[in-house]
Amino acid sequence: MRRSVRVFVVLAAMVCAAGVAGWSQQAGWTVYFVRGDETIPVDLAVVGEISGRVAYEGPAMTDGAENWKGIHAYTGVPLLSIVEALGGLAEGETLSVVALDGWYKTLPRAVVYGETAAGPAVLATSIDGTPDWEDAPMLVFLPEDERFSNDDMLGAFGTELAHYFGDAPSTTGMMVKGVTYLVVDYDGSPLPLPTEEPPTEIAAAEGVVLTLAKGGSLLEYTLAELEALELITAPGTFTNSAGVDYTATYTGVPLTTLIGNVPSDATIRVTASDGYSMNYAVGTLSDTAEGVWVLAYKENGAYMPEDPGPLRIVQIGEDDPHFTSSLSARMVTGIEVLGTYEEYSLLLTGAVERFFLRAELEAGIGCPCHTATVTATSKGETHTYTGLPLWRLIAYVDDELFPATEEGIFYNDGDFNDALAATGYSITLVASDGYTQTVTSDLIARDDRFIVAFKMNGVFLDPTSSGYMRFVYDDSVELPEGMRLKPVKFLVEITLSL
Repeated sequence: MRRSVRVFVVLAAMVCAAGVAGWSQQAGWTVYFVRGDETIPVDLAVVGEISGRVAYEGPAMTDGAENWKGIHAYTGVPLLSIVEALGGLAEGETLSVVALDGWYKTLPRAVVYGETAAGPAVLATSIDGTPDWEDAPMLVFLPEDERFSNDDMLGAFGTELAHYFGDAPSTTGMMVKGVTYLVVDYDGSPLPLPTEEPPTEIAAAEGVVLTLAKGGSLLEYTLAELEALELITAPGTFTNSAGVDYTATYTGVPLTTLIGNVPSDATIRVTASDGYSMNYAVGTLSDTAEGVWVLAYKENGAYMPEDPGPLRIVQIGEDDPHFTSSLSARMVTGIEVLGTYEEYSLLLTGAVERFFLRAELEAGIGCPCHTATVTATSKGETHTYTGLPLWRLIAYVDDELFPATEEGIFYNDGDFNDALAATGYSITLVASDGYTQTVTSDLIARDDRFIVAFKMNGVFLDPTSSGYMRFVYDDSVELPEGMRLKPVKFLVEITLSL
């Protein structure tokens, strides 16, 4: 079933190519994808690129003679990346690549999908490293052996769609310069007039875009709420079913931020807007050796359209991780945590008592506005820890001024009682086995270097070795003379001696 396509710009005024001579393309090229009565602008600047070298074979001037042209290096956008983002081609459909002057070539589906000796079909935007190229974007083919022979062309296109110079086949005629249109099942009729205005930007999706089911609760997120969480922007490359790589820079929320500290043997079920679903092992999503798995909402700085967005699962990182497209669920609308989901909590006792459940705590650390990160060394090993500042948590119970329970983790600087903290009352940190450490209020007051940590080196703590929460402080802290303060693993309770 073909996925639905949202139309962003519809170009009216049906004219022939001779009537658009005053319009010219510039760097930051836009091509127009046409399917039936839908016309969709595609900004090539925000589509991933590939590079390759190729020599073309011209027509044989005498029987048996070869006529190879010079080899050139091209960089450009795979046609398949554009086609797949806009619904793909069904069996039997063709794609015509049309220049502004009306010259066009028609590609069978197998050629578009890179399944022939022609290799990937590419809209080249630079030649031999020259970006401001007058023929760009130009249709080229990048065979694996870097030679596009006439036999390759005949095998890929057949005799009807191949190009001929007189009676002699010639791959050089397959080049389409100044590509303006990509048309599905083109019948040769006049095409819409390109607009001089830039394509309409894709707007952020409105309303609830994601539902998250975990631990018996159902959470709903708007895109604005997702954007307020921890975000990562980095490149990632996926390889599609035709073996073509697609590289882009994505922005999104780490999936572990959304699902929280879930056992590695649990399963995440992801559902798309078209009803498609797939399962992920939590161990796969939490493994950061190659990159971070995120729920992306932006691609190359722009919000993703309905297909493949507005939310898509991709793996990204500084080293541009590679993954298969089969792992990249798109059009995501729902995430469900299946398997073991152990509840945990944090009890704070002081002037009042506050009991934070797992959902509140993990929602709190999901937002950078709530977290702090410290570097701590223990037993000769140095790690970075991320969590909630201790003094911020103390503010909930040091007096009777505190945020409403329904607000969850919520900071108001005025809630912390500075005058009381200056008296140096004791704060006891309690582990699940009864182990304790004590710190004074005047030492930790408004100091983000003392935290209740939930993550180590960007990954949630291992519940079996550290518990779900751990008290740590930054190596830069200078303790009062005679004070010894150790980390507290398996933290479950904080008590104020007021």
